[in-house]
Amino acid sequence: MKLRFRGTGQRVDRRRHDACRIGPGLRTSLMALLDQDPVANVFLRSELRLGVALDGWWGLGGKGALRAALMTGPLAVPWIPDPDDVPAFADVLHQQQVPRLIIGPAPAVRALTASLAPRRRPTEVRDPQPVMVLGAVPRGLPSAPVRRGRREDLDLLTVASAAMHREEMGVDPLVLDAAGWRQRMATLIDRGWSYLLMVGDEIAFKVELSAWTPEAVQLQGVWTDPRFRRRGIATAAMAAVCAELLAEVPICSLYVNAYNEPALRLYRRLGFRQAGEFATVIF
Repeated sequence: MKLRFRGTGQRVDRRRHDACRIGPGLRTSLMALLDQDPVANVFLRSELRLGVALDGWWGLGGKGALRAALMTGPLAVPWIPDPDDVPAFADVLHQQQVPRLIIGPAPAVRALTASLAPRRRPTEVRDPQPVMVLGAVPRGLPSAPVRRGRREDLDLLTVASAAMHREEMGVDPLVLDAAGWRQRMATLIDRGWSYLLMVGDEIAFKVELSAWTPEAVQLQGVWTDPRFRRRGIATAAMAAVCAELLAEVPICSLYVNAYNEPALRLYRRLGFRQAGEFATVIF
């Protein structure tokens, strides 16, 4: 499945150039827009399925049909198939508090970031980030006794996920907002979006989901405790998690930093293939 970053070819009203807030009356149109690419938009589609409020969503279009959308807040996520529509959303971001992150299809993220300069310059850019998809776990791979996280795992999971975040992002979430981080992990456990491999009383491997729709899930936070690395644990654990997920949905997806060669080798070994590119911009 290839991610599509161009328009659908449908006729749209180009006379309207200002982004507008998306209200409940446009929810159906918004879903139809995001359905253009269920993998690229798995996070946005999942948020809508979870009943997220539309207060921070902006759209562009005419006659009740949206052709582009942007979720704003501390995390900004675009779906802007036509680069000519980016300036309208850059105006929205200029008027709001700068997001901490912009994540999404690389062409739209790059264009938004360029439109924000020079007034708002990122502190870090992770570009490109291959989007990878898996439709079936190859035969012959080892498996591991992975299970879903439970509430009694919350303390261990909070510490493990914070260690992963420090390693990946260079900041300690337990210093910034320990209570908020713990609640975030509790929410993932309650949704059934947390998977663990225990060795004794320790989390040797963990992974979470950031999105779940009938068409695809998105994995995040893949991490093996450094004490258990280079033993094949990640391969076996990810194979088990993906096999379980693919019994319920047709596609497992994730995105990864292009410079993370060990992760790329892991995902290719599992049968993941690249289907597009994301970018992450950190302010």
